[in-house]
Amino acid sequence: MLEYILIGLSNFFQPMNIIVSILGLAVGITFGALPGFTATMGVAVFVPFSFWLPPDTALIMLSGLYCGAIYGGSISAVLLGIPGTPASVPTTFDGHAMTKRGEAGLALAYVTYASAVGGFLSSIALLIGAPLLAIVALKVGPPEQMTLAIFGLSVVSILTSGNMVKGILVGVFSLVLATVGQDPMQGYPRYTFDMYQLIGGVPLVPVLIGAFSLPEVFNMIEEGINQTTIATKIGSMKLKLSELRRMLGVTIRSSLIGIGIGIVPAAGPDIASFISYNQAMRSSKTPEKFGKGAPEGIIAAEAANNAVTGGSLIPLLTLSIPGSAPAALFLGALFIHGLRPGPTLFTKNAEIVYTLLVGFAIINIFMFFVGMGFCKISSSVVKVPRAVLVPIIGVLTVVGSFAVQQSLFDVGIMFAAGIIGYFMLKNDFPVSPIALGLILGPMLEQAIVQSSIMFKGNYWMIFSRPLAVVFIVLTIFSLFWPMISKHITKIKEKPEKNM
Repeated sequence: MLEYILIGLSNFFQPMNIIVSILGLAVGITFGALPGFTATMGVAVFVPFSFWLPPDTALIMLSGLYCGAIYGGSISAVLLGIPGTPASVPTTFDGHAMTKRGEAGLALAYVTYASAVGGFLSSIALLIGAPLLAIVALKVGPPEQMTLAIFGLSVVSILTSGNMVKGILVGVFSLVLATVGQDPMQGYPRYTFDMYQLIGGVPLVPVLIGAFSLPEVFNMIEEGINQTTIATKIGSMKLKLSELRRMLGVTIRSSLIGIGIGIVPAAGPDIASFISYNQAMRSSKTPEKFGKGAPEGIIAAEAANNAVTGGSLIPLLTLSIPGSAPAALFLGALFIHGLRPGPTLFTKNAEIVYTLLVGFAIINIFMFFVGMGFCKISSSVVKVPRAVLVPIIGVLTVVGSFAVQQSLFDVGIMFAAGIIGYFMLKNDFPVSPIALGLILGPMLEQAIVQSSIMFKGNYWMIFSRPLAVVFIVLTIFSLFWPMISKHITKIKEKPEKNM
């Protein structure tokens, strides 16, 4: 194995491979930073171009695109409060709050650090643990996917602990929206009102763009378009070593969560970021700071969603099972170049595979430096007056919504979601459960139906699946954590009052 790693290292540092890795990162970051231009779209656009490149060079280019796009979604999330990709939604909670108080540079530095560390650790897991970790993926079936989705939905209790009733109402409403479209088993259309555009379901990206960006635009207009958007002081991008040491625990834990979610088929970076954010808030000594500019929240979300990149390739390379949508496109690229995933891939095509594995690790190191440079350029957006920024955001929301399916219907959905999101925020209804419901709803429904067929209607058999039981226990703990944390706080306050 060491011999192949050294060969892969030598192959990666060929001039052509270095150039395409950096170009792939730059293009991927740009795709991710633009609302609506997802990692899947970025990889899909360039898969056909990979046909004319050598196999190792093509896979390195696609790896740069994949990693860069997942990271890039956080830039617009921090600066504008608009998640560039669904995986960046939790980053908006604390990242944009830091921007509003003049610490955009610091927030972007935390994002870049966490993304690079999460991606690098996942690449190490991919390099040395792919065959071993793939065994876990074999044990993940519909029951595990069902309990994982329920666990993900339980995050609502943490994210909306200040107003849980409204949070649950929004979560239920978003789950109802997730049922629009074709029945997952029988294929007949449901709640489409004879609109063929809804046969595939309510479009996720336009809804997220509208719900998270247009309310900001409406607030800017309401407060006065001639004002400066936020404090013009960017703030330092230098990270203190003492702060990074303090957050080392949440960085590693979130990266491990992302790697684990990555190897689960049908999951992905969006689910990983929410679950990791929930875990970080639950384990924090100051959970009340989350959503108000807590660096731990940024690091938790970004380390997890970037750790999915390497994790999702583990079942792909060993079992032909993609762990995410971009990983599925990787599968197509492998077949284009005559590579067949499986155990023989690591023997017959060892040089190509290990060039990819080693390159994936180095790409994540490059991403830190390329990302910091990109952030210094993009951070100037916070100095733009509202009179200029409002139309720019408006154009980006329209273009981003239209670009997904080239449909004006999606633009209308985006505006509808924006108006609803604006009135929700005005009445203290949280918006984040909408993302959770639309992301996890289809996965949950399909897993429930498949589990019912597997267990012949006897759902008690789910307790015979150890991994599913683990997710059930985590769900119960997550639901009751707000009450537990309040009780712990009261116990801590009593001695202080007695003193």
